[in-house]
Amino acid sequence: MPTKTQREREQAQRKEKLDRMKEQVDDGSLTIRKMTDEERARFKPRRRQAAAPRKRATPTTRSLPPKR
Repeated sequence: MPTKTQREREQAQRKEKLDRMKEQVDDGSLTIRKMTDEERARFKPRRRQAAAPRKRATPTTRSLPPKR
C-alpha cells in the first residue's frame, strides 16, 4: 500500500473529526447553535492584510584566509 501524502493524512483526520462530531450531535452530547448578534459583532471575521514582501537576509561574508 503506498504511503499517504500529508494532504491525504490531513483530509482523513478532518473526516474522522467531523464523523466524531456528527456522532456527538446525534447522541445529544454536543449542541450546535447559531451565534447571537452580540457574539457575531465580538468575533467578526478579520480582513486579511496584503502580505508585505519579505526581505531576504543578507548573506554573511566570510573573510578569505591570507595568501601564502
